[in-house]
Amino acid sequence: MKRTLFFSLFIIFSLWASSQTDTLAPYQKTSYMPPFTIQTPDSLWFSKLDLKEKKPTLILYFSPDCGHCQMETEDLLSKMTELKKLQIVMITSKPFDEMVNFYNYYKIYRFSGIKIGTDYAKLVTRFYDVQFTPFSALYDKKGRLMKVYKKGIVMDELIKLSNE
Repeated sequence: MKRTLFFSLFIIFSLWASSQTDTLAPYQKTSYMPPFTIQTPDSLWFSKLDLKEKKPTLILYFSPDCGHCQMETEDLLSKMTELKKLQIVMITSKPFDEMVNFYNYYKIYRFSGIKIGTDYAKLVTRFYDVQFTPFSALYDKKGRLMKVYKKGIVMDELIKLSNE
């Protein structure tokens, strides 16, 4: 009887412990970017498959009403000359009209290297387990994860990494 009780407790504890160890976000389990699809300001769809090959990519998850996101966008746009080798995908889960207003306010249309859109499925939010905005993930020319910025980009580092 004691052995059965001990064995049962051991099994229960093992199952509980194994369920507690899988707390990693999906991006921490793979080095490749998620298969996102976003609706762009012109109401077209843009996905991972539309990215240019052999070019580093920055996935920037933002919220149009976030002050830090607004400052980071201004900083990013001011550095576009240094970031010319980088393709940037700005993604939000906020309503489409808020994303379009953000796009127009910052005149993002001036930069062909930036795609922006709404992720209705919130796939990006879940994949990166976004807790704060802005959140960014930098991928190399082969599409492998290089760096994650959970609370804002370190711009000098981004410029250096994107030009390697």
